[in-house]
Amino acid sequence: MALNFFKRTPGQAEMSFIEHLEALRWHIVRSVLAIVVLAVFAFIKIDWIFEHIIMGPLKQNFLSVVGLCNLSHFLHIGDTLCLPAANVQLQTTAFGSQFISSITIACVCGFIIAFPYIFWEFWRFVKPALSPKEIKSSRGGC
Repeated sequence: MALNFFKRTPGQAEMSFIEHLEALRWHIVRSVLAIVVLAVFAFIKIDWIFEHIIMGPLKQNFLSVVGLCNLSHFLHIGDTLCLPAANVQLQTTAFGSQFISSITIACVCGFIIAFPYIFWEFWRFVKPALSPKEIKSSRGGC
């Protein structure tokens, strides 16, 4: 099933420059639409994202904080790698900056989550132009 992704369809007619632009436009539109949908979802869940991902490293139960402390105890060096609790007070200096930062975080999260789909759309645009040898090389074969 996964090998069908790399198979080239024989007998496709050559496309003109304008037809290539039209195909590229639709690949870009679908990619942007995926980013927007996922950014809206991220904006709805912005409190969870902010609490667990952005501010997560400041908590004592965060994965890397716990991992470093466990490594410190495993290596018998005491609490050398254990990080102290951080006391951070956030403040805004401009009107609306919290809202703008929420939108920015949602857009970045939308792009990060949609990146596999964006890459797939890019591959669907590039693949018809590749030779069978290039397609084989892209799978890791020689």
